[in-house]
Amino acid sequence: MNISSESSKFLSQWKYVEVAKYISSLSRVIREKKNDLPVFYSIEDIDNFRDLNNNIGLYTSVWRYNKPDIESSVRLGSLYFDLDSDDIEVSYAECLSLYNYLISKIPKSAVLVYFTGKKGFHIECEAVTLGINPSNNLPNIFRWVATKIRESLQLRSLDFSVYDARRMWRLEGSMHQDTGLYKNLIPYEILNDSIGSIKKYCENRQLNHVDDQQFDATANQWFREFIYDLEIEKERSKDFLSYFNKHGSSAFKEYKEVSKEFTPKRLIEGCPAVRNLWQQAIDTHFLEHEARLFLCSILSYTEDSIKFLHGILSNCDDYNYEKSSSHINDWIRRRQLGIGGRPYTCERANSVGVGCGSCSLDQKKKWVKIGDRYVESDELSSPSPVRFAYASIKKGGETDA
Repeated sequence: MNISSESSKFLSQWKYVEVAKYISSLSRVIREKKNDLPVFYSIEDIDNFRDLNNNIGLYTSVWRYNKPDIESSVRLGSLYFDLDSDDIEVSYAECLSLYNYLISKIPKSAVLVYFTGKKGFHIECEAVTLGINPSNNLPNIFRWVATKIRESLQLRSLDFSVYDARRMWRLEGSMHQDTGLYKNLIPYEILNDSIGSIKKYCENRQLNHVDDQQFDATANQWFREFIYDLEIEKERSKDFLSYFNKHGSSAFKEYKEVSKEFTPKRLIEGCPAVRNLWQQAIDTHFLEHEARLFLCSILSYTEDSIKFLHGILSNCDDYNYEKSSSHINDWIRRRQLGIGGRPYTCERANSVGVGCGSCSLDQKKKWVKIGDRYVESDELSSPSPVRFAYASIKKGGETDA
């Protein structure tokens, strides 16, 4: 996985990996530990681990961590697939099938195929290109993606045991302890030649250079669709029966969608958090990831508010219109599907350090959407700055704040 090491980049924190090695006497892979805790290496120092162990039978975590601490860190990884079969011709044929499918959705430079050194292949789809965000839920997301692709392509050799939170992955460029072949990144022309050519290429350790990656909106959208499907499936499993048993049909209230008008002056005057973040972007040319999510949650309801959001973000040195638009579209799409995309509450904004620090807004009753109708509950929701951002447009063009 190729991630920029520039400290100004958000993902540069994700540089730590667990390490392990194959122990011949035990015929198994054992994690390195010190004082009964996992040993971590910075990816920049991984060659030290190679040198200590003669680069034979080595493994690293498939995940990168933002801290050398398994309990408090968050995972980041490229979307990955493991194709393994006792018959190498099967895993090779299915590797080609999967590879050709993936490069129809993702730029070819971001789809990496490794021969593992014996009878299998690893395919990795670069996290930066797909716009994968750090999350400890990635193992579940990747398993879901793999399940859907297996069904579509009828893959028999796809291994699902690899989708767990502590998965170890043979280190690229290391020698397989049984065959003496190296886990190498396979060039396109050799991959499409033959198994014999692949094995010949892996008799020596190659450079295994991975190009610098760029976010790709099309690939990101392809990946996000899997996430939407997964979250919709979760929503279907929720049991609303208990709610109706408690409140009955009287809980239903008619709700009509109304057009909204963006009211930037009212928002800036009413919400110090938005005002402060806007000024911070102007003064420092930088906003934390959580600050951007907060702004996106408030400013993604109308065309005018989205333009206003881009205006704030464009002050940042790392502003990328295409990437920002993808994040905004994701927020809108989640809201449309009923699987998220809701505005930050003042409480949430304060808890993650992007709020104003205090809030005196009154609470309102929470609404739950069922089909095309809304149910008003007795539960009070936390106030949100979104109430300052828009006014409803009445018939005749009048607005109602």
